[in-house]
Amino acid sequence: MSSAIRFVGNYDVNAQGKFLWEILCQLRKLGVGRVVTKNEWARKWPNQPSYIKIVRAQPAMDRWLFGGKVWGHWTFRGRDLGVYEFANDLNRSDWRLIHKHEEQKFMECKQPMGDIVLPKSFPIPPLQELLSKRAAEKAGVTPQEGHLRAPLKLCIDPEFHMLTPFIKQEEPKETSTSIYDEVDPKVLLDLYGDELPVKVEAWNVGPASFTPRFSATGNKAIEPQSS
Repeated sequence: MSSAIRFVGNYDVNAQGKFLWEILCQLRKLGVGRVVTKNEWARKWPNQPSYIKIVRAQPAMDRWLFGGKVWGHWTFRGRDLGVYEFANDLNRSDWRLIHKHEEQKFMECKQPMGDIVLPKSFPIPPLQELLSKRAAEKAGVTPQEGHLRAPLKLCIDPEFHMLTPFIKQEEPKETSTSIYDEVDPKVLLDLYGDELPVKVEAWNVGPASFTPRFSATGNKAIEPQSS
């Protein structure tokens, strides 16, 4: 008897399905009107369905059917996001087709994702507050009493850019000298669901790219010419 197969290396949890074009190219009209989802969404938020209803598909007709664009009506965690264009991560074998007799049950959502509430302002660090009071006294202006605050302008990661309509900013109910005490950690952890990234590169956004460190023409060695 042969010994058991032992796999070596990192296990890709995003490889439990099919390529999106592998699914759409086997359907009529390239799957227009059908519902597809990713297993990653089901693992992170099992009680809040996320799916895409195909509106239009335009394959790149490459050899392995990796490239192309898909337009679909996106429902994320029970919230309607409208029509989006998808062109990245279509070649990850993590997509799954929802059969027509399962669509109604799959799209039911009793508790959709709520609004993401973040502070509208943040407390100024103690050193900056001290310097601002010294500058006010030097200019002959009466410094403001109490802890100073500044308006908070959010810089949203591209991974969560589609959630911008659901992000609300309000003044915190209890103020503190640190913004970390004013933000509910559950609100931020809920963005990743039940599956947090465990590798550093998993936090990076965007397709893989190669940046050459040396120029192919500017660093040529010049051979000395013998007289």
